[in-house]
Amino acid sequence: MQIITNQFQKELKKHGSDYFPFLVSYQRLSEYESNSFMWHYHPEIEITYVKKGSMHYRVNNRSFHLKEGDIIFCNANALHTGEMENQEDCSYIPITFDPKLIYGFFRTKYVTPVIQNLSACAMHIDYSESWHAVFRDRMLEVIDLDKKRPDFYELDISIRMQTMWRLLVEYLPHHPV
Repeated sequence: MQIITNQFQKELKKHGSDYFPFLVSYQRLSEYESNSFMWHYHPEIEITYVKKGSMHYRVNNRSFHLKEGDIIFCNANALHTGEMENQEDCSYIPITFDPKLIYGFFRTKYVTPVIQNLSACAMHIDYSESWHAVFRDRMLEVIDLDKKRPDFYELDISIRMQTMWRLLVEYLPHHPV
């Protein structure tokens, strides 16, 4: 087995689907020819967890010796390769995802159906259901973050807003998903 690339070393494998560009893979370096995966890049971000063994991992002009339990973040479009160390196998789990996953692939499935649902013009959050307290807590955190504006507050607000939205979608009457 080997990674298939075009003439510019761009990997041709699809990482997930067009709708949900996210892929968790379970790999072993011994599965590849010459016990290494060839230099390649892709527009997706890759975060790799070394499950067992170790590997020599290179990204652009940087070199890393990863051991069991280590994690490496490899940015989108970064040229990278990995090879065995001391001829010992390494099993690892890469999570590969399109950066859009962080900021917007959910519109089609989780946002548009709600905003176009005419029967869902409002929802009263009155603590009559257990999830209401969680919703309130996230909302209060958003308000507090907006007041204080600590470092990374935009990300923290986005995370909480996504949590709130998820609750709304899950408990919306006639939920559209």
